Amino acid sequence: MWTPIRREGDLPDVVDYRVKMGNKPASDVLGADQVVGLTLGQLLPEDTAVLLRRLFTQAFRTGEPVEHVAAAPDPLTDLARTHSVSVRITPVGESVLCTWLPGWLAGDGAGERRQIARGGSSAADRLEFADAVDAVADAGFGVFSLDLMSGRMIMSSGLHRIFGEGSDVQSGLESAVSGEWRALLLRGEPMDVEVRLAPEHGGHRIRVVGRMACAPDGLPAVVRGSCCVLESYS
Repeated sequence: MWTPIRREGDLPDVVDYRVKMGNKPASDVLGADQVVGLTLGQLLPEDTAVLLRRLFTQAFRTGEPVEHVAAAPDPLTDLARTHSVSVRITPVGESVLCTWLPGWLAGDGAGERRQIARGGSSAADRLEFADAVDAVADAGFGVFSLDLMSGRMIMSSGLHRIFGEGSDVQSGLESAVSGEWRALLLRGEPMDVEVRLAPEHGGHRIRVVGRMACAPDGLPAVVRGSCCVLESYS
């Protein structure tokens, strides 16, 4: 997590970013035991710092997440010491959260090890599974994942189809299961409920299942779940 350092005066431009919070993998990549309080300029080579300042500032000013996928040669692949890396910068209040996945690009001759996720599957396998989830959209099935730190919800194409293309899916979902949603967020109670959506939110009867997952520190981190159409109304 990085916070902006502003120039004093009438035009408080962002001139650098300082580490507000970091986990051990971040410290390992940055090559310092204690990173909190240090700036991009203090931690990184100038070309890498310039690139990250630009990406951080874009996310900070627009309020929208920024993604950057790089393949070697690139300052970020040099930093991650891999042939490829995917970086995501997410605005969180007055700070930005920077996360990355080394070895994002795979393929014959890439010369990099396959990234292994939970259960022994590779990152590429998990991406392929995500595509398979999108493929069942026609069957009235969708999945979602809500990051409780950023408030950002990732959803499959099936969820967009259930609630209607162009609609605010996150607001529609939270409104449809408001009581169960609060119980899930406040007390961690698993959610499994059937509801009927208003016509402006698709007009289906659906089953919504949701579970809370915690970070290694034990604090609530993400809500994951699914929606399935049980009945559609004309």
